[in-house]
Parts: sequence; C-alpha cells; structure tokens
Amino acid sequence: MALASTKEAIGAVTQMLQTKLTAKTSVSVSIGRPEASAGAIGEGAKLNLFLYEVAFDGHLRNFSLDEGQPPPLWMALHYLITAFDSGRDSDSIDAHKLLGRGLAALQELNFMKPNPASLADAPLVSNPEPLKVTFDSADVELLSKIMQGADEKYRVSAAFQVRPVMLMPDALPSYAPAVLSVGPPATPGVVVLPSMGPRLESLDPEKFEAGQTLTLTGQDIGSVNEVCVGGSCFPPVLVNGDVTATVPLGTALSPGSYPVTAVRILPSGRRFSSNALLGHLLPTLATAAHGPLTAAGPRLHGDLTLTGNRLGGPQDGIFIGFYKDGACALMLEATGVAAQNTLAVTVTPEQALDPAIYFIILRVNGEQAIHSPSVDWT
Repeated sequence: MALASTKEAIGAVTQMLQTKLTAKTSVSVSIGRPEASAGAIGEGAKLNLFLYEVAFDGHLRNFSLDEGQPPPLWMALHYLITAFDSGRDSDSIDAHKLLGRGLAALQELNFMKPNPASLADAPLVSNPEPLKVTFDSADVELLSKIMQGADEKYRVSAAFQVRPVMLMPDALPSYAPAVLSVGPPATPGVVVLPSMGPRLESLDPEKFEAGQTLTLTGQDIGSVNEVCVGGSCFPPVLVNGDVTATVPLGTALSPGSYPVTAVRILPSGRRFSSNALLGHLLPTLATAAHGPLTAAGPRLHGDLTLTGNRLGGPQDGIFIGFYKDGACALMLEATGVAAQNTLAVTVTPEQALDPAIYFIILRVNGEQAIHSPSVDWT
C-alpha cells in the first residue's frame, strides 16, 4: 500500500470529481468559489465545484488499519456544485438544466473507485473503501453563509459529500519485541453446543510459524480427514485423542489471521466442517543485515535486507521497524516478493538514523515476527 501519498488525497478527490463530471456532462468543470468562476470570461457554459468544508468522519474516527496502532485521519469532504450558462448566469433556465445534468452525473458516480494505473489517483489507491457520493441539504441558510460578502452573489447550488477519504500521517507505531514467555496455559477458549460432527475447543499454539505443528482438542474429532488453515488444508495425525497437523514451510499462505477448522469428508463427498478457531500465522524473520552506509551529517542511511520464511508477498501489508531504547525510531513500508523469503528497504537521507544497535521488528498483515534480530547501524 502506498500510504505516503495519501496526504494528497483531498486534492485527488477534487481532481477525480472534475475529470468524471467533465466526461459525463461534456462541459468544462472549474474549481473554486462560485463568484470567482462566474468572473471567468470566454469559458462558455460550465459547472463549478467548491470545497466548502472538510470534516472528520465520525463513523471511522477510531478505525485503524493495523490493530493497536494510531488510526489514520478519515475525512468527509463537502462540496457545492453550481451551474453557469454561456453568459455566466447561474439563475437562467439553461443554467438550471445544466445543474440537473450535473446532479444526475453525481448520482451515477455514487461509488467511485480510483484507477491504479493513474498517477492522479495514486493518493486514493490505498483507500480501503470506495468513495461514496451522497447529497446534503443546501438550504438558504447554508448558501447565504458561504456566499456572503460585498463581492459575493447568492447563487443556487446543490451540496454533496464524498467519504471516507483516508489521510495517513507520518506517525511512528508503538511496536515492541514479541513476548517469548507466558504464564499458566489458558483455558479452552471456545464453548459450543453439542451437535453432530467435529467440535473444536482449543488450538495450541494460537500463534504459529510455517513448519510448526498445531494441536487441536475437542469432541468427535477422531475421524477428521483434514485440518484447514484458511483455504489451505493439511493431513491430520491422531495423537492421544487430539488431532495434530503441520503447516508446511512451503505453504502458499501469507502471514495473517485465519480460521482453523477440522473437516470430516462424508462418503458422499460432502465436507462437514467444525466450528472455527482463530489462528495467527507469523512471519519467520531469520536475519537482518545492512549494506554500505552513507553519512548524512552525524546520521547514517542505506539499505537493509531481511531473510526468512513467510515474510509477505507483493499484495501484503508489510512494515519494518527500527527499535531502540524502548521506542520505535523509524518505521518503513516494504514490498514483498512471491517467494516470501526476502525483504529489502532503503533508509533515505531524510530518514537517516543515529549510529546505534537497533532491533528489527517485522509485522506482516498485522502479525509480528517473534524473532527481532539486531543490526549494528554503524
């Protein structure tokens, strides 16, 4: 996800609206205060968009992309759309006709999705939801407040909003190395009503790496044929009434949270699945090493390479943190490879770090690697 470019998302929304309205109405669309647009000469009939309010989206205020980390800014953008005829009049019949065409075009847009191949839409590609266009009430009181002043003229307009628009600030996450020891074992976490078929009660461990063996306990699980983690299924082994299964090192799964189920295949071929327990496949970080470092004043910058297993692929959300003295000094976003066995990031001159020993923290799709190797950044 190209989160850094989301800071320009407000302008990108305005540009997207301008482009799509122009294509649907076949008239030019200007941006700015209605009175300024009315003063432009020689443009002919046109529509004008005016962003008059930038509000915080209350429905998503506390929604974070990475659980436990600060949420991004979720915005609702409020616009006025005003129509002008060829004589720059907004109160004529031709202007009213054009306003109706503009409103119909907005209604057709409804859910707007950015084009990943468009540079103009790049700040919106990471938006987790399509942009929804909804109409607001543009009563006399609202328009009078916006269009007051000696140089302003009351012009009939319609109001609408676009949400949710995500802006991701440059905030360092509150990551920390994983806890390697725990207290007494937890009690079984899932209680189900008796029923036909396998019923799971516990999964051990709940957080696991590729190559690790999972143990499932429950009732009626002695005759299951598969243990499934997400959409990948593995052969089970019955041990002392419990079922075990090994997630192979070469699994195609990416790190993340998955439902773990036990499946019995009936003679008819029908699959009878148990209730699901939540399992967490962790990335396995083996080594971290930097290349030649370059000085930027007293600080250093350069490349960092990580190796391991299940480090995340091209479509995964991958974050690498440099941890020192009880805090995360730098967080970088990485792009994985299909083999998921290596990662590379660059610390730019603007992000240069003080010479020190840093612990490297890797999180993929919200799951953190247990091992945090150290790097001597000197």
